[in-house]
Amino acid sequence: MIRLVALLLATLAGLFLVLSVWGDGNLRAERRPAPQPIAQDAGTALPDLSAPPPQEQVAPAAVVQATTQTPQQVQRFPGPALRPSPEHAGASAARQAVPDGPVLYVTGDRVNMRAGPSTGDRVVAALGRGTAVQPLGPTDAEWVNLRDGNGRVGYVAGRFLSATAP
Repeated sequence: MIRLVALLLATLAGLFLVLSVWGDGNLRAERRPAPQPIAQDAGTALPDLSAPPPQEQVAPAAVVQATTQTPQQVQRFPGPALRPSPEHAGASAARQAVPDGPVLYVTGDRVNMRAGPSTGDRVVAALGRGTAVQPLGPTDAEWVNLRDGNGRVGYVAGRFLSATAP
């Protein structure tokens, strides 16, 4: 450990010696331009440095219209025109056609209409809030047999149906 410290001190002393012999002079001072002497005659006034220097008037650039800046929209992957699927063809977005006879309305945001009166039966359709349906059986049961506006028949839990529109 003592040898390491002695070697480090000897290296630093050698660098100091080399720089003191060959490293004299300020290289940056040699590159700096010499200051210009200011001549002060009795008849010449010094310029006012507190005022901002005069600026050149630059004409504004012409306004470029956005249509020339915006690149043309190109459809990269053209394909056939989209068509609605057969099960949704002709259907309105939220509400289906009102069926004939007594009407009930779906009160849940998305309610499954099932093939049978159980959650274990397969889902026939998903009905949105406010969809009008026609009951095909008693409306006071736990599961109500009904038909939607597209003619699909299934069962919906009675707690998600109401006689008044939401």
